[in-house]
Amino acid sequence: MILTELSLRRPVTVVMFFVCMTVIGLIGGQRLSLEFLPDIEFPGIFVQIPYRNSTPEEVERRITRPVEEALATLPGIQRMNSESSDSGAGIFILFDWGEDLAIKGVEARDKIDAVRDDLPRDIERIQIQKFEAGSIPVLTLRVSAQRDLSNAYDMLERALKRRIERLGGVSRVDLYGVDPKEVRIELAADRVAAHGIDLRALSETLQRANFSQTAGDFIEGGRRYYVKPEGRFESIGQIRALVIDRRGLRLGDIADVQYAEPVRTYGRHLNGSYSIGLDVYKETGANLVDVADRVLAELDEVRELPEMAGINLYIMENTADNVRSSLDDLIEAGLIGALLSVAVLYLFLRDWRMTLIVTTAVPLSLLITLGAMFFLGMSLNILSLMGLMLSVGMLVDNAVVVTESIFKARAEGRSAQAATLEGVRGVGLAVALGTLTTAIVFIPNLFGAQNEITVYLTHVATTICVSLGASLLIALTLIPQLTTRIALGGNGHVRWIESLADRYARVLAWTLRHPGKTGVFIVLVLASVAVPAGLVKMDMFPQDRSKRLFLPYNVNGVYRLSKMEEAVDTIERYLLDNQARFEIESVYSYFDLGRAETTILLVDKEQRTQSPEQIMEAIREKLPKIAIGDPSFEQNRQGSGERLSVQVFGESSERLREVALEVERILRGVDGLTDVRLKASAEDWEVRVRVDRDKARLYGLSSQQVAEVVAGAMRGVPLRPYRTATGEVDLVLQFRLKDRLDLDALRSLPIITPDGTRVTLSTLAELSIGDVPGMIRREDRLTALSVEFGTAEGTTSEDARERVKQTLENTQLPPGYSWGFGRAFSDEQESMQTMMQNMLLAVACIYIVMAVLFESVLAPSAIITGILFSFIGVYWFFFATGTDFSFMAMIGMLVLMGIVVNNGIVLVDHVNRLRAAGLGRSEALVQGSRDRLRPILMTAATTVLGMVPLALGDTAIGGEGPAYYPMARAIIGGLVFSTGVSLLVLPTIYLALEDLGQWGRRVLHRARHWWPTRPQASTTQT
Repeated sequence: MILTELSLRRPVTVVMFFVCMTVIGLIGGQRLSLEFLPDIEFPGIFVQIPYRNSTPEEVERRITRPVEEALATLPGIQRMNSESSDSGAGIFILFDWGEDLAIKGVEARDKIDAVRDDLPRDIERIQIQKFEAGSIPVLTLRVSAQRDLSNAYDMLERALKRRIERLGGVSRVDLYGVDPKEVRIELAADRVAAHGIDLRALSETLQRANFSQTAGDFIEGGRRYYVKPEGRFESIGQIRALVIDRRGLRLGDIADVQYAEPVRTYGRHLNGSYSIGLDVYKETGANLVDVADRVLAELDEVRELPEMAGINLYIMENTADNVRSSLDDLIEAGLIGALLSVAVLYLFLRDWRMTLIVTTAVPLSLLITLGAMFFLGMSLNILSLMGLMLSVGMLVDNAVVVTESIFKARAEGRSAQAATLEGVRGVGLAVALGTLTTAIVFIPNLFGAQNEITVYLTHVATTICVSLGASLLIALTLIPQLTTRIALGGNGHVRWIESLADRYARVLAWTLRHPGKTGVFIVLVLASVAVPAGLVKMDMFPQDRSKRLFLPYNVNGVYRLSKMEEAVDTIERYLLDNQARFEIESVYSYFDLGRAETTILLVDKEQRTQSPEQIMEAIREKLPKIAIGDPSFEQNRQGSGERLSVQVFGESSERLREVALEVERILRGVDGLTDVRLKASAEDWEVRVRVDRDKARLYGLSSQQVAEVVAGAMRGVPLRPYRTATGEVDLVLQFRLKDRLDLDALRSLPIITPDGTRVTLSTLAELSIGDVPGMIRREDRLTALSVEFGTAEGTTSEDARERVKQTLENTQLPPGYSWGFGRAFSDEQESMQTMMQNMLLAVACIYIVMAVLFESVLAPSAIITGILFSFIGVYWFFFATGTDFSFMAMIGMLVLMGIVVNNGIVLVDHVNRLRAAGLGRSEALVQGSRDRLRPILMTAATTVLGMVPLALGDTAIGGEGPAYYPMARAIIGGLVFSTGVSLLVLPTIYLALEDLGQWGRRVLHRARHWWPTRPQASTTQT
């Protein structure tokens, strides 16, 4: 009321204020950076410990387990996963949300340093990485050509990578799939044995011969000179000519020294041709769309370079396109919703000037929100856009209620200014309270239990709250001023509204006269939820329906790269031959010695005639059989990103694989499950060298010294880099490939004892051959294997959970082995529990705020029932439309809770005012409900129509994320049902609660007077 009076007294000041806000919003909106996701720090760190040319068992025993034990003492850990492979260990730690990862990273490094002496000495470095939403690549490219690109690293780095790195806003560019050349010193095993070369001594000689260091400085003639002794190799010939012993033996006599590409152990295909990958990342704070546009413009220039002739640059992923698509979809849906809202406003008001006054709240509120986002350091991303979209239908609510109240006061014959003040005074508390309750539902997400969904909701809530606050300010200042200065046509009466209001008043009067029958109706409405609740399917994280299909080959062993490529060619040929039938845009494959996967990119959803599930089923029908594995689709889930799986736990890796394969076989027979597969790397073979400690001791050697010689020969020894004119090149000392594959050469490996005696490895150790898992995975420090699966169309994750549980509970596993559901199932339960808890806290917050502002518990108790009716409406609407209940639906219900109470607040507040003016209770309920029928219907209609485009379309978060329609349908169904039911029964509930309160006060009053008083002692003496 104070704001309204100020607005009427200082009209120029108010207009100038909103002009400034508009200009700030326009400028701020242009300067807001466009992002895919806000700058959210994911609460996880990844510890990577490279240890190449080892075995998974050795890595697990010597690296993974000691590091896990050290890291397990960090506070705040939710879960810990690790993978041990022949190239090293990777340990992922997930902390509680809100933990400072900078501190956690330092603590993790300190823990690892404490056990560093227990780890292998030849570990080069330990990397600790943290994850941020901004670490998603802006662009993912694939470079392909008909010619061989295996030796094109220097050309691609110069003509492509470096040119992109120089662009503004680009932080880094990763080029992979082609490796820089290296200098390899490949020892000949027979020559090493013949000359009795000590590999440890040879390594030290090479290290001493290739160095560069500072040795202080001196001053002469007023100048400072730095002393820098150097002994670097200047050419390949110089390396070959290096004398390595006192006999004058040169390195070239026992080794081949060559400058060549590393041996390729992996490959990539794009539409059947060999390809190379390139990822482009942007700087923090840089505009994603601008960076992507600059890179694309640079790529057009790169394509014109002579050295790039015949090379295809394919944009596999453009995050900017996803943001643009999401922005365009939301703008389109918002415009359609806004036009529908304007139409419904005119339908209720029948006055264009009044309709335009109300409509001004939308663009002004959005501009003020954009300005506030700029000053708050926020970005325009898929979450803030979602918040803006949700708020569009609610921005006119306050203006509608205020304008309708002023309009009604003007129709009663009051002057413009008096009608304005009276109209605002009548609804000021209601609109303020309604705005507060809409915003307060997000408070539990800010301060309650945190998970990924609630953190994302915080960014959605910020834009909603700011825009609603702006709309409230406009409704209490600018709208009253405009209604005072603009002459309104008509007398405020719309014939069909008046007719509807009369009929409504008669029905309402009947319900108040027959509270028993109305109570039965309320009970029936509440009980009716049992019908849809049992039929609506629950699927918190539905199957991902993006344009990407993932087809892992589930390789059953380790094969030559040519054999793997042959299998990939077979699958790719089948897909490309049926490209039109399967609606495929392109086919990308990755393969190495023990793994292969094909990614199928479908055409855009506007051009598709089949769903992803139908396309997968069509591909499965005639998918070629391959000898190296059994390809099956990998189905991701929306929201969590985890795949449905069952974890099998045990200690023995060999026995665990057998048990997991049995579980896989059992799950293949479960109805509704598809693409059941054991997620395990292919088994490999290893040569086990068992050192005889007693024999080694006789020669003055330890088992560790013998193992280091073998590791240096087979794994190789990295030396100081070889410096060229263009930069540094890796220098590696190792045996020739054919010697590393020759068991006899390994047996003949010479080992020099401390006294100079030469003995062979076979003298000190026994060599045998055995199989070894390709990778060892551990979950929370327990060795585990995962059996993953998808779901058939019509089968939800809850259905799958129940069927899997029933099946495996009747399965007897060997002693020491157990099973449990994977992270996808637990994430679903945790998200459901967190959302339910936050929703209950939101109800409590709404009740407390209403009780404080109404200074009563009666009104809030009556109004809060609207939330219950809205939830019933959600289930009925989902049942009618065949919509599954997902986490997006729960977000819609959370937003809905703050909306539905607005109608009750507007109604009850007016009823209280009428009663205070002297009207009887029943008369006030009928008259108040009749007076507030139009604004209630208008606000509900504008909110519903604002959601209609999202409810009917397939607009998704980020273009390919979860769809908006479950959320929009939850808001529509709940609001429509709650509005209709509340208008009929809220007065009766209000009356019943007041009667109950009066009865309780009478009972307490009677109890106080009925309680017998203690008889006084007689004073008569006898």
